[in-house]
Amino acid sequence: MSLFVLPKWLRPGTDLMSKAIIHDSKIINIITTTLSNTQNDYLVGNPEWDNGTRSDVVLEAKSSVLNLPPIIIEIQHTVNRLFMKRVINCSLEAFNRHKLDPIVLIICTDTLSDSVAKEVKTSDIPACYDFPSTGWAPNCLIVCKRRVLEYTDTMPLNPFIALTLFLTSRELTKNCSLYQDDPTMQYLYTLVSHFHQNRLGDQHITDILAQVLDTQDHEHTKILELIDQNSSPKTVAKAIKNLQSQNYAMKRKYTDMNLGPSSIPTNISTAIATATTTAAAAAVADPTISENIDVTLESVTPYERGMIFVENFKHTRMQKGFKRMDWSACYSKGIELKLFKYKSADVLRNQFNKYINQQKKIVSK
Repeated sequence: MSLFVLPKWLRPGTDLMSKAIIHDSKIINIITTTLSNTQNDYLVGNPEWDNGTRSDVVLEAKSSVLNLPPIIIEIQHTVNRLFMKRVINCSLEAFNRHKLDPIVLIICTDTLSDSVAKEVKTSDIPACYDFPSTGWAPNCLIVCKRRVLEYTDTMPLNPFIALTLFLTSRELTKNCSLYQDDPTMQYLYTLVSHFHQNRLGDQHITDILAQVLDTQDHEHTKILELIDQNSSPKTVAKAIKNLQSQNYAMKRKYTDMNLGPSSIPTNISTAIATATTTAAAAAVADPTISENIDVTLESVTPYERGMIFVENFKHTRMQKGFKRMDWSACYSKGIELKLFKYKSADVLRNQFNKYINQQKKIVSK
């Protein structure tokens, strides 16, 4: 452990690493103990909002009976007025979903702009500034390194201070830190090293590549078969778009990092993803089963599961000869399966159109 050095792309404070460690149950408890004086009552929720925006991490109560506010966590390099407008928007979306105003925690990893700094005041919560939040959040807390350093005189460090120092100092190795003997800091670097090993193990990379290549080969074969059967250009184009959609979902799965360091083992994850691919292929061969594909697997994000369900639903209708998409039926079925929480079929349609446009942009790059 003493010689372990993180690669720069996993530096503490980066989106990838920060999101990963916050998924750890002990880290969640450090945050919730400080912000809402409770432990073991929160879990990681869906960061996708109904208007198409997303937060970095959302913690929500395990039960609505607890009446605990959601906690929105943003890890941001530069905190300026434009970013704060986005935070306010996400907070309003959180209220629409949970009927409770959220607590907002912003981890500023580099620059707190003058325009925001002049509006904050010191908070009673250690290492934090308070940003005015009347009407949209009980607390909007901003953490930055200079504020954290005001609380580092006592050893061992308060666990929340250690966590925020870890995220804002951005040290690549524990030995660079003056607080390397602190138990919370040691835990954080151990957590990071395990995450690094799990993500970049040779077998894990092999499994990912094998899965991608197998899926690509299967889809290419289907396209060639359509051409051999003299299928219409429209049918072939649909098959190509389906392949592009799978490519986008795969890319997002391995770059967006919704799963944390305690995610399921690689061999199980690969098996689940392969099973999902097989189910999707079967649905193309037999469109009558596409509405029953298990889209609740954890190999994709909640947002992706909803969009994949809509794609399958739409494809099934077209295969059955329907020329128009029944958004009301799709919306009702998705709500029944608890795949999304959009307010209406119109919102679902708009979100799906955004999803398709995002795929087109990815493919064109």
